[in-house]
Amino acid sequence: MTSAGTHIYCLNGTDPEGHEVRYGLTFDPGSAQYFSVDPESGNITLVERLDREKQDSIHVLVSITDGRSKVVERVTVFVMDANDEKPQFQNMPAIVDVLETTQAGSSLFQVQAVDRDAGSGGSVTYFLQSSLFSIERHSGVLRIRAGETLDYEKSKTHFVTVVAKDGGGNFNGREQFLSSSASLTVNVLDQQDTPPAFLATPYFGFVYEVSVPVNRTGDTFSSINGKPQVMVQ
Repeated sequence: MTSAGTHIYCLNGTDPEGHEVRYGLTFDPGSAQYFSVDPESGNITLVERLDREKQDSIHVLVSITDGRSKVVERVTVFVMDANDEKPQFQNMPAIVDVLETTQAGSSLFQVQAVDRDAGSGGSVTYFLQSSLFSIERHSGVLRIRAGETLDYEKSKTHFVTVVAKDGGGNFNGREQFLSSSASLTVNVLDQQDTPPAFLATPYFGFVYEVSVPVNRTGDTFSSINGKPQVMVQ
Protein backbone atom coordinates (compact mmCIF):
# COMPACT_ATOMS: atom_id res chain seq x y z
CA MET A 1 0.00 0.00 0.00
CA THR A 2 1.48 3.32 -1.12
CA SER A 3 1.07 6.21 1.31
CA ALA A 4 0.00 9.72 0.31
CA GLY A 5 3.04 11.94 -0.22
CA THR A 6 5.09 9.19 -1.88
CA HIS A 7 7.09 10.08 -4.98
CA ILE A 8 5.97 7.59 -7.63
CA TYR A 9 7.31 8.78 -10.99
CA CYS A 10 9.30 11.47 -12.79
CA LEU A 11 8.30 12.92 -16.15
CA ASN A 12 11.18 13.60 -18.49
CA GLY A 13 11.01 15.79 -21.59
CA THR A 14 13.02 18.25 -23.62
CA ASP A 15 12.57 20.97 -26.20
CA PRO A 16 14.65 20.64 -29.42
CA GLU A 17 15.09 24.41 -29.53
CA GLY A 18 16.49 24.47 -26.01
CA HIS A 19 13.59 26.22 -24.33
CA GLU A 20 12.73 25.38 -20.74
CA VAL A 21 9.81 22.97 -20.43
CA ARG A 22 7.12 22.68 -17.80
CA TYR A 23 4.87 19.77 -16.90
CA GLY A 24 1.22 19.47 -15.96
CA LEU A 25 -1.43 16.92 -14.92
CA THR A 26 -5.17 17.12 -15.40
CA PHE A 27 -7.99 14.64 -14.74
CA ASP A 28 -11.34 13.86 -16.29
CA PRO A 29 -14.19 16.01 -14.92
CA GLY A 30 -15.58 14.56 -11.70
CA SER A 31 -12.58 12.25 -11.17
CA ALA A 32 -10.54 12.24 -8.00
CA GLN A 33 -7.15 13.90 -8.39
CA TYR A 34 -4.82 11.24 -7.02
CA PHE A 35 -1.55 12.78 -8.22
CA SER A 36 0.23 16.10 -8.40
CA VAL A 37 3.29 17.08 -10.46
CA ASP A 38 6.07 19.53 -9.88
CA PRO A 39 5.92 21.67 -13.07
CA GLU A 40 9.67 22.14 -13.20
CA SER A 41 11.17 18.80 -12.12
CA GLY A 42 8.35 16.58 -13.39
CA ASN A 43 8.23 14.65 -10.10
CA ILE A 44 4.81 13.06 -9.60
CA THR A 45 3.55 12.59 -6.04
CA LEU A 46 0.61 10.59 -4.74
CA VAL A 47 -1.73 12.98 -2.91
CA GLU A 48 -4.68 10.68 -2.14
CA ARG A 49 -4.76 7.08 -0.89
CA LEU A 50 -5.45 4.48 -3.58
CA ASP A 51 -7.93 1.63 -3.23
CA ARG A 52 -7.78 -0.94 -6.03
CA GLU A 53 -11.02 -2.56 -4.84
CA LYS A 54 -12.83 0.70 -5.58
CA GLN A 55 -10.88 1.84 -8.65
CA ASP A 56 -8.27 -0.31 -10.36
CA SER A 57 -7.22 2.20 -13.04
CA ILE A 58 -6.88 5.98 -13.26
CA HIS A 59 -6.88 8.10 -16.42
CA VAL A 60 -4.53 11.11 -16.40
CA LEU A 61 -3.80 13.81 -18.98
CA VAL A 62 -0.06 14.50 -18.93
CA SER A 63 1.20 17.70 -20.59
CA ILE A 64 4.51 19.29 -21.50
CA THR A 65 4.96 22.81 -22.82
CA ASP A 66 7.80 25.12 -23.79
CA GLY A 67 5.62 28.18 -23.40
CA ARG A 68 4.80 28.33 -27.09
CA SER A 69 3.37 24.91 -27.88
CA LYS A 70 1.87 22.21 -25.71
CA VAL A 71 1.68 18.43 -26.07
CA VAL A 72 -0.92 16.42 -24.13
CA GLU A 73 -0.94 12.62 -23.73
CA ARG A 74 -3.63 10.50 -22.12
CA VAL A 75 -2.10 7.95 -19.73
CA THR A 76 -3.76 5.09 -17.88
CA VAL A 77 -2.32 4.25 -14.45
CA PHE A 78 -3.09 0.71 -13.25
CA VAL A 79 -3.35 0.30 -9.49
CA MET A 80 -1.54 -2.80 -8.25
CA ASP A 81 -3.17 -4.91 -5.58
CA ALA A 82 -2.06 -5.08 -1.95
CA ASN A 83 -3.43 -7.85 0.22
CA ASP A 84 -5.44 -5.61 2.55
CA GLU A 85 -8.91 -7.19 2.43
CA LYS A 86 -10.18 -9.95 4.73
CA PRO A 87 -12.53 -12.62 3.40
CA GLN A 88 -16.15 -11.60 3.96
CA PHE A 89 -18.82 -14.22 4.70
CA GLN A 90 -21.87 -13.96 2.45
CA ASN A 91 -24.28 -16.31 4.27
CA MET A 92 -23.10 -16.48 7.87
CA PRO A 93 -23.76 -16.50 10.75
CA ALA A 94 -26.45 -19.06 9.97
CA ILE A 95 -28.73 -21.67 11.58
CA VAL A 96 -29.19 -25.11 10.02
CA ASP A 97 -31.80 -27.73 11.01
CA VAL A 98 -30.71 -31.34 10.45
CA LEU A 99 -32.53 -34.61 11.17
CA GLU A 100 -30.65 -36.83 13.61
CA THR A 101 -30.92 -39.72 11.11
CA THR A 102 -28.90 -37.83 8.47
CA GLN A 103 -26.15 -40.10 7.16
CA ALA A 104 -22.43 -39.42 7.65
CA GLY A 105 -20.96 -37.64 4.65
CA SER A 106 -24.20 -35.85 3.84
CA SER A 107 -23.98 -32.20 2.78
CA LEU A 108 -25.51 -29.95 5.45
CA PHE A 109 -24.60 -26.42 4.33
CA GLN A 110 -22.31 -24.55 1.94
CA VAL A 111 -20.34 -21.68 3.42
CA GLN A 112 -19.67 -18.78 1.07
CA ALA A 113 -17.00 -16.10 1.57
CA VAL A 114 -15.54 -13.56 -0.84
CA ASP A 115 -12.18 -11.74 -0.80
CA ARG A 116 -11.99 -8.64 -3.01
CA ASP A 117 -8.21 -8.81 -3.40
CA ALA A 118 -6.67 -10.06 -6.63
CA GLY A 119 -4.52 -13.14 -7.25
CA SER A 120 -3.74 -15.45 -4.36
CA GLY A 121 -4.96 -12.78 -1.94
CA GLY A 122 -8.42 -13.20 -3.41
CA SER A 123 -8.58 -16.98 -3.06
CA VAL A 124 -10.41 -18.37 -0.04
CA THR A 125 -10.06 -21.68 1.81
CA TYR A 126 -12.16 -22.88 4.74
CA PHE A 127 -11.23 -24.52 8.03
CA LEU A 128 -12.93 -25.67 11.23
CA GLN A 129 -12.08 -27.67 14.33
CA SER A 130 -14.73 -30.27 15.09
CA SER A 131 -14.78 -34.00 15.81
CA LEU A 132 -18.31 -34.27 14.43
CA PHE A 133 -18.25 -32.10 11.29
CA SER A 134 -15.84 -31.52 8.41
CA ILE A 135 -15.65 -28.85 5.70
CA GLU A 136 -14.29 -29.03 2.16
CA ARG A 137 -11.47 -26.50 1.98
CA HIS A 138 -12.29 -25.01 -1.40
CA SER A 139 -16.05 -25.50 -1.85
CA GLY A 140 -17.05 -24.71 1.75
CA VAL A 141 -19.45 -27.68 1.93
CA LEU A 142 -20.09 -28.74 5.53
CA ARG A 143 -20.62 -32.47 6.15
CA ILE A 144 -20.99 -34.97 8.98
CA ARG A 145 -17.64 -36.70 9.44
CA ALA A 146 -17.32 -40.31 8.29
CA GLY A 147 -18.23 -42.69 11.09
CA GLU A 148 -20.05 -40.00 13.11
CA THR A 149 -23.80 -39.66 13.81
CA LEU A 150 -26.11 -37.05 15.27
CA ASP A 151 -28.15 -37.93 18.35
CA TYR A 152 -30.98 -35.65 19.46
CA GLU A 153 -31.17 -37.35 22.86
CA LYS A 154 -27.48 -36.58 23.55
CA SER A 155 -27.13 -33.09 22.06
CA LYS A 156 -29.84 -30.96 20.46
CA THR A 157 -27.55 -28.13 19.28
CA HIS A 158 -23.99 -27.87 17.99
CA PHE A 159 -22.04 -24.62 17.55
CA VAL A 160 -19.41 -24.63 14.80
CA THR A 161 -16.85 -21.88 14.13
CA VAL A 162 -15.77 -21.65 10.49
CA VAL A 163 -12.57 -19.82 9.48
CA ALA A 164 -12.13 -18.36 5.97
CA LYS A 165 -8.49 -17.62 5.06
CA ASP A 166 -7.04 -15.96 1.97
CA GLY A 167 -4.03 -17.24 0.01
CA GLY A 168 -1.75 -14.42 1.11
CA GLY A 169 -0.18 -11.59 -0.83
CA ASN A 170 2.12 -8.61 -0.71
CA PHE A 171 1.45 -5.84 1.79
CA ASN A 172 4.05 -3.11 2.28
CA GLY A 173 6.83 -5.37 1.02
CA ARG A 174 5.98 -8.44 3.07
CA GLU A 175 3.65 -11.40 2.63
CA GLN A 176 0.43 -11.11 4.59
CA PHE A 177 -2.36 -13.63 5.22
CA LEU A 178 -5.78 -12.49 6.40
CA SER A 179 -8.71 -14.48 7.79
CA SER A 180 -12.22 -14.09 9.20
CA SER A 181 -14.40 -16.35 11.32
CA ALA A 182 -18.15 -16.83 11.72
CA SER A 183 -20.48 -19.13 13.65
CA LEU A 184 -22.83 -21.80 12.36
CA THR A 185 -25.54 -23.25 14.62
CA VAL A 186 -26.65 -26.81 13.82
CA ASN A 187 -29.99 -27.77 15.39
CA VAL A 188 -30.59 -31.52 15.55
CA LEU A 189 -34.21 -32.48 14.85
CA ASP A 190 -35.72 -35.46 16.66
CA GLN A 191 -36.64 -38.58 14.72
CA GLN A 192 -38.88 -41.22 16.34
CA ASP A 193 -36.14 -43.78 16.95
CA THR A 194 -36.59 -44.58 20.67
CA PRO A 195 -39.46 -46.99 21.65
CA PRO A 196 -41.67 -46.15 24.66
CA ALA A 197 -40.85 -47.84 28.00
CA PHE A 198 -42.83 -48.75 31.13
CA LEU A 199 -41.86 -47.08 34.39
CA ALA A 200 -41.30 -48.90 37.68
CA THR A 201 -41.24 -52.36 36.13
CA PRO A 202 -41.68 -55.29 36.71
CA TYR A 203 -45.41 -55.25 37.49
CA PHE A 204 -47.16 -57.89 39.65
CA GLY A 205 -50.88 -58.73 39.72
CA PHE A 206 -52.95 -61.11 41.85
CA VAL A 207 -56.16 -62.71 40.64
CA TYR A 208 -58.24 -65.30 42.54
CA GLU A 209 -58.96 -68.37 40.44
CA VAL A 210 -62.65 -68.11 41.31
CA SER A 211 -62.90 -64.48 40.31
CA VAL A 212 -65.72 -63.45 38.00
CA PRO A 213 -65.66 -60.50 35.61
CA VAL A 214 -66.74 -57.27 37.25
CA ASN A 215 -66.75 -53.57 36.34
CA ARG A 216 -63.13 -52.47 35.94
CA THR A 217 -63.82 -49.48 38.10
CA GLY A 218 -63.78 -51.88 41.00
CA ASP A 219 -60.12 -52.76 40.58
CA THR A 220 -57.79 -51.53 43.27
CA PHE A 221 -54.13 -50.58 43.10
CA SER A 222 -51.60 -50.70 45.89
CA SER A 223 -47.87 -50.64 46.38
CA ILE A 224 -45.65 -53.20 48.07
CA ASN A 225 -42.00 -52.26 48.71
CA GLY A 226 -42.38 -49.34 46.29
CA LYS A 227 -43.58 -51.57 43.41
CA PRO A 228 -47.02 -51.08 41.88
CA GLN A 229 -49.48 -53.94 42.59
CA VAL A 230 -52.87 -54.72 41.04
CA MET A 231 -55.72 -56.47 42.90
CA VAL A 232 -58.64 -57.67 40.82
CA GLN A 233 -61.73 -58.24 42.98
